[in-house]
Parts: sequence; C-alpha cells; structure tokens
Amino acid sequence: MNATLFSIKVFGIYSSVMGLVLLLVPYVFLPLFNLPTVGAEWIRLLGFVLMCSAYYYIRSGLKGNVDFALYTIHTRMAAVLVVLVLFLTGAVKASFLPFGLVDGLGGLWTWLTYRKEIKKMKQG
Repeated sequence: MNATLFSIKVFGIYSSVMGLVLLLVPYVFLPLFNLPTVGAEWIRLLGFVLMCSAYYYIRSGLKGNVDFALYTIHTRMAAVLVVLVLFLTGAVKASFLPFGLVDGLGGLWTWLTYRKEIKKMKQG
C-alpha cells in the first residue's frame, strides 16, 4: 500500500501549504483567484481547520492507515460534485472550480493506486 499511503501524504502536504497560506497571508492569496477579501476574516480559521485536516492525512500516511486513505477517497471525489453544483447554482464563482478539481484528482489518484496495489496483491 505504499503508493496509496504516499498519495495521502502528498495531499496532506498540499493541504498544509494551503492551510498555512490561508492562515498567514489570505489577503495575498485570495485576489490571485479573484476571491473577495472584504469580510474574509473567517478564512484564517478555515486555514487552521485545513491544517488540522492535513495533519490527519500526513500522520495516517506515515502510520500506514489504509482505512483512512480509503475514507478520504469518498470526500475528495465528492468535492468535485459539491463545488460544481455550487457553481452551477450561482452560489460560488468559477474561481472555486480548481479547488474542487484538485481534491477530486487527489481522491482519484488514491483510488487508482489502491486498486492497482490490491490487484497486484491478489496476483502475487
């Protein structure tokens, strides 16, 4: 399960970086994605929550927690759908789409590596 666990560690690092940016320099980051900075004080708290989540990803990857890796597939793949529905209903701008896409692609990566490793274990 090395590739599966590696995928969640990488996603944890990505989430850590995003969390740190939102916590420490949100007003530099938000305009890069055409997101409003007025009334965005809450984004720092979101950055902290994201860092907490990243901690779970990284620690689970380091400890070999394959169950956690599998659970993350569901939520990361769902992120694509949630962001897409929010965009299609006008609740968020198109600038949110890349975030859902990154989550979804990360979930897909974990799922594909898991399937490949399970198949390899069954053959050998």
